[in-house]
Amino acid sequence: MLRKTSLTVLCAMLMTLCSSCGYHIGFIKHPQIDSLAVAPVINQTTSYNAASDMRMMMSEVIMQDGTYKLADQKHADGILFLTVTSIAFTEFDDASVESNRQYKPSEWRTTVKVSYKLLIPGSGKPIITGTARGSAQFQASVDLESVRLRSARQACYEAAKKIIYQVSEGW
Repeated sequence: MLRKTSLTVLCAMLMTLCSSCGYHIGFIKHPQIDSLAVAPVINQTTSYNAASDMRMMMSEVIMQDGTYKLADQKHADGILFLTVTSIAFTEFDDASVESNRQYKPSEWRTTVKVSYKLLIPGSGKPIITGTARGSAQFQASVDLESVRLRSARQACYEAAKKIIYQVSEGW
C-alpha cells in the first residue's frame, strides 16, 4: 500500500513538472539584442563627473543584471545612448547644533535625471527611448564635495537600474 501511494505521488510530481503553462521567470529581452554597449555619455549639467559616473554605473548594472552581455560598440547588438540632463543637491534636514556642538549633521538628497535611447547599429530609429531618475541621500561631513560626488555616483547607479529594467522589459 505504501509503495503504491509513493508511486502515485511520484507520478503526480512528474506530471506537474512536465506540464508547464508557459510561464517565464526573469526578464524578457528584445529578440535581436544579446549584447549592449554604452556610448560615451553626454553631460548637460555643471557637475564635472556626471558623464563618467553614469557610464561606469550603467556598465556595472548591465553586468550585474545579466539580461544582456556588455560589449564594445563595434561588436554590440544594441547601443545605449545616455544624456545626464540634471543633477540637483537639496538639503532636506538641518543640522542639530546646540552650544557650538553639533549633534546631528544636515542631510542632503542628490537627484539625477537621465534620458536614454537604445539603437540597433545601422538603424536610425531607436527601439526605445525614455527618462529615468535616481536619488541618494547623504549627510554633510567635513568634506562636503567628496560626499556629494559619492552621492551623485549612487544616484547614477539607481537611475541605471531603472534604465536596464525599462530596456529589458519595455521594447
